[in-house]
Formats: sequence, structure tokens, C-alpha cells
Amino acid sequence: MLWGALLLCPLSAAAQTAGDAGKDAFYLQGYIGTNKSANENLPWSELTPYPWSGGLFFGIGQELTPLWGWRAALRLNHNKSRNVRTCESYDTWGWYNTGLFADATFDVSDVFRRQERREGAVFNLKAFAGAGLAYTYGFDKVPLSYTHPYLRQSLLLPGFRTGLTATFRLSENWRIGTELSHSWYADRFNGVAYESPLDGRTNLKLGVTCLLVRKRKEPVQVVRNTRLRECPELPFAPPVPEPLKVRRIVGRAFLDFPVNETVIYPEYRKNPGELARIQSSVDSALFDKSVTVTGISLHGYASPESPYANNTRLASGRVEALKSYLVRQYAFPDSVFTTAATPEDWGNLRGFLENTEGRRVKGDLWYDGTGYVETPRVPDFILQYRDELIAVIDKDMDPDEKELLLKKVGGGEPYRWLHKHVYPGLRHTDYIIEYEIKAYPVKDGRRLIYSHPEALSLREMYEVSQSYETGSEGWFDAFVIAARQYPADETAQLNAACACLKTKRLADARKYLKRAGGSQGALYVADVLLAMEGKTEWHMENGRVIISP
Repeated sequence: MLWGALLLCPLSAAAQTAGDAGKDAFYLQGYIGTNKSANENLPWSELTPYPWSGGLFFGIGQELTPLWGWRAALRLNHNKSRNVRTCESYDTWGWYNTGLFADATFDVSDVFRRQERREGAVFNLKAFAGAGLAYTYGFDKVPLSYTHPYLRQSLLLPGFRTGLTATFRLSENWRIGTELSHSWYADRFNGVAYESPLDGRTNLKLGVTCLLVRKRKEPVQVVRNTRLRECPELPFAPPVPEPLKVRRIVGRAFLDFPVNETVIYPEYRKNPGELARIQSSVDSALFDKSVTVTGISLHGYASPESPYANNTRLASGRVEALKSYLVRQYAFPDSVFTTAATPEDWGNLRGFLENTEGRRVKGDLWYDGTGYVETPRVPDFILQYRDELIAVIDKDMDPDEKELLLKKVGGGEPYRWLHKHVYPGLRHTDYIIEYEIKAYPVKDGRRLIYSHPEALSLREMYEVSQSYETGSEGWFDAFVIAARQYPADETAQLNAACACLKTKRLADARKYLKRAGGSQGALYVADVLLAMEGKTEWHMENGRVIISP
């Protein structure tokens, strides 16, 4: 039988980089060819009379070193044989076996090559030896050439083989070659006649090998722009002087009063802490004897509990009580006070119902719009009736009648919870303390910028910075404290960004630049920052950084 010498199924290359010089990458093989029996009963000298047959195999393998490797091969063979010297039957059809072998390979050709000549060699010769299993079948369908009885049962038999593979390089990925091998199997089919333990078969095949070699990638050259190492002159901007330094402190006091009373008892319930907080606010304004308090605004609120007339009395009386307390403590003249009262704080009650998310738990008070304590978590029945409660609050009607309607929502359960947890926070007094501060010389400014930065104007802080050596700790602190004290002032943010660049605090510089606006100075500082980060092409021109287009 004449077998073709070319493999019919094409193989495509995949990505796998070759390793050391001369070491084959992962490869695929496809071979087709002939085989002849080497039965134990015929001498090798009579190879030519053996019946011819054919088969194919597919292999995958890889060299682990330039010399040693592995291969797994799947063999599909049609076999013909005879076990007597003279064929007993011309009607010889044969049987089949499918074998799976694991081979160890040895690169014979690389033994005789210098290492530098192994890569890209045209000819390659490998020796191999391996073991595996073969499934032998098909005896029950066709007659063999035996007159002696033989086993027709399909069997899974052990086997081993050895041989040589010679290949010629066609390209970086493809090789054409031939393989000569001899296999031995445990004889369970025709050996019944002569009790021989092995049956052999010689295979000669032609085919191709595909090395899954990826094209070598050129090393990726990461081009990094040269960073600007030395910071150029930056547009520090002197702030505009503040002609009159007026400051204000805004706070909210939650004083406890006995029922229907308007007298402040300093030791009653939470009053010690609240009074201490109020005094701390006033003391903060009066840190210097030269400070002049120009106005104290007090606005008292009561919770919306009937009767409305009584709440009017309580709100007014309690705000006057706080005014009297401050007069006694600080001897403020009556002329600095402005008082007002809202008998029932429906506005804050509505605000609480509109925004019930994210409230913190501490005590049983709700402080709307401040950082102080708030109510416990809002229960589901408040959320269930929230829209109905707000609708009642929005009604334009007598406050006492409104409260009666509020008590009826949801059977009164929402009102009882609000009365316990929210209403105490509606009984408060808001205060605003306004005061004027004198101008301070740099000597005092160096101290106040750390202890009372609110007392200094931006211009005074700038002058403090100029009193230190450029780049020093005091110089840097003055700019950063100014930016923190005046977060909405673009000049303060720009100067802080410049100070950060001078001291190579690039991340902080970017943070301040985000709030520095879009002035020409801010845009130039942004260019300098990019150059110092190495994120753009740049050059120097007349001492200025110029970003390349």
C-alpha cells in the first residue's frame, strides 16, 4: 500500500516564547506513514515479506533543557501480521490499535553543536523512548491469516517503544521530518500459537512539526520625560489687606429648663456642659483684651407643644435668661445684644422628617444642622407616616390645632416618639458673636498663626511667611495654615500650592491647585507641577517653564 508523505491537516502557531538557546518551544506534531509487523516468529532478515499497513500519530511536547524533553503521542494504527513463515491465507485484513505513549526525548544533534549554534539550526535529530497503553480491537470483524486459534477479544495492553525523529527547518515555526520507531506490546492475540510474550511493529512516518514560537517582542521602551528638578520662580500672590477684621462665631445652645420655667439653673440636667460650651465660644472671641465684641445675636426657640401663647412666653423668657447669664459672666453692655424668639420650631421639626438618614446616636437629643448629638435611629413607623406628618406641618392654620392633627397621625405613635426624641432638640437658642480684631505685627503673628489663626488676616499670614527663610518650616506652615483657615480664598490656595512645589510636596500641591481657580498664575503653576512630575514635554525659556505643544 502506498501512503502519502505529507500531513493533510494544517496546524496554526500560538503564543509561546522559546527558552534558552537551542531549547525547542512547545510543539505539535502530525505524522502519517506505514508500519510492518515484526512478529516474534520471523527473523529481521525477512522484513520485506511482512504485510504492509499504515497509521498516523499526533504528538505534543517540549524541551525542558536544550537536550532533554518530553512528548505525549497518540497513535492510530491499522495492523496486518502473520505468525508463520508462509502466509496461510491471502485474505489478510488485520486489526486496529490506538495507543497513548509518554516519551522522554534526547536531542542528539545538540550534543554535537556549540551552544551559540543551536539556535536556528536547520537539522535536528532526537532519540526517544517511552511507555504507554494500546487498545487493540477489531479481531471479530475481519479474518486474519492464521489457521491457529487466536483470541478475538478487544484488550488494553501495555507497551513500550523507542526510535529516532529527524526534522528539517522550513521556518521559525515549521519543520518537516520523518520518524522511525519500533514498538513492543504484550502478545495476547496471535501468541496463542507459539506462546511468545511479545509482538513487535516497526513504523516509518513522515509529517510536520509546528513549534509554537511567538515572535520575539522588542523590549518595550518606556519613554519618561525628564523631570524638572529645580523649581523656577513661582507666582506667589500677596493677599489684599483686610481693612477691618470682623469675625463671627456661630453656635447653638441646648439649655434645659424645668417645665414652664425660664430660669437657667447651671447644674440642671445637661446645663453644665452646654454653658461650658457657650463660654468656650465667647472666650475664643475674647482671647485678646484688645478684641471688641460688636454684637451678640440670640434667637430662642421652643418645641411645638400647645398652648402657643405659653410657648411664646417660654421662648422669649429663656432667650432673655441666656442674655442675663452672659451679662453677669462677661459684663457685656446691653447695647451689643439683639434678641428674637420663635415660639414653636416647626421648621426644624420638618427638616428632621425630611432628612432622617445618617443620624448619629448620643443621648436623646436631636441637633439639626450642627455636629452635636442627634436622635436614635428613626423607626419604621415614622418613615411610614413621614409624608402625612409633613403635610400636617405645612398646613396654614392655628398652631394648637395643627398639633392636635399631628397627634392623630398613625394613631399617635409617631407623635409620641417625636415628642420624646426630637422635641428636646427643638428647644434651643442660636447665637452669633461678632467681634473686631486689631491688626497684629509680624512678631505677634508668628505666635497667633498657631494658637489663634482666625485672628490673622490673609495678608498678615503672608507677612508672617515672608519673615522666615524661603523653604523653612515656618515659611511653609504659614502658607498651609492660611489655606486651611481660608478654604474659599483662591489666593490662599495658590500660595499654598506654590509652597508645596518649592518643598517638592507634589501631591499636596495638586490638592491646593484644585481650589486655586483659573488665573494665569494658577495655570502656570499647574504647568510647573506637570514638568516636575515628568508627565509632559517641557523646556525652559527666560527662566519660565514652557510646555511643549
